[in-house]
Amino acid sequence: MNTKHSKKGHLEAAASHHEQAARYHHEASRHFEVGKDYAHAAHQAMMAHGHALHAIDRAHDAGAHSAPPPPITPASTGSGVNSAHVAAHHATAAELHEQAALHMRLAVKHFDQDRGAVAHDAQLALSLALRALSHGNEAARLFVKLAAAEAS
Repeated sequence: MNTKHSKKGHLEAAASHHEQAARYHHEASRHFEVGKDYAHAAHQAMMAHGHALHAIDRAHDAGAHSAPPPPITPASTGSGVNSAHVAAHHATAAELHEQAALHMRLAVKHFDQDRGAVAHDAQLALSLALRALSHGNEAARLFVKLAAAEAS
């Protein structure tokens, strides 16, 4: 496999990992929305996080990311944490991963014709992925607060 095909393959893998991360975040969100089976929801969230990290790694392997990271989503300050807040962060992360996957697929589509478009879509995907990671991290932080509140 030559370098050109290898880079394109990494972009395709990144898109696939974003799609998988979105599916896992959607599943975690659904579990938190109904307010039960938190253990399974936490497992889904961990799987989403792992796929998000793989997506970013594959894009880096393709040499697609060189811009500084976007601002991180600020932590929630509300004291009334409930499963709906956690679900909302997972839902947002899922949407962001879906958008990142779309931009990675566009980068792959333009790979042979327009390297500028590839770079633009890959950078946009990275920005979306980092925002998704931030929402996933906030969901995890809120889940720990929620679990602690329920345990006491």
